[in-house]
Amino acid sequence: MIRLLLACTIVIGLAAAEPLIAQEPSTEDVVKALIPTNKLRGPRGLTIQGGEDKPPSIDLYINFAYNSDKLTTEALLTLKRLGAALKDTRLSGYRFKIAGHTDAKGSAQYNQTLSERRAESVRNYLVFQYDIEPERIEAVGFGKTQLLDASKPEDGINRRVQVINIGDNR
Repeated sequence: MIRLLLACTIVIGLAAAEPLIAQEPSTEDVVKALIPTNKLRGPRGLTIQGGEDKPPSIDLYINFAYNSDKLTTEALLTLKRLGAALKDTRLSGYRFKIAGHTDAKGSAQYNQTLSERRAESVRNYLVFQYDIEPERIEAVGFGKTQLLDASKPEDGINRRVQVINIGDNR
């Protein structure tokens, strides 16, 4: 009986502990991250831009096959949430930049080309699978020029796709 009680206590303690792996953002998390927070309503419903310098964005860890632009099954789950977020009425009036980033392994030219192909792969998937208007999404690659953690240039944290709200869909 004491062993059973001890085992239950350990399981409950583990369940209450913070997960070791960061949880992927939900669709709602993505929507909230991409909605401009600097818009204020002025007189007669006019929209006034606030003082933030950077547009809203979110970093997503989208897995690709090694040295490839082929999306993995795990990537498709992340893109499912992103696709749903971009279809959300709160974001339907905006355009987005899909920015591909790599780590510092390999040559600058190789990483640049790979990041461009990966960003384009994400864009194409969103356009074709979620019927997102092509003019709402642009793809760009940055290679290893904008590391998320420059102190660890070869770390996987630098391999990411950044989604940036670049303004009204006009």
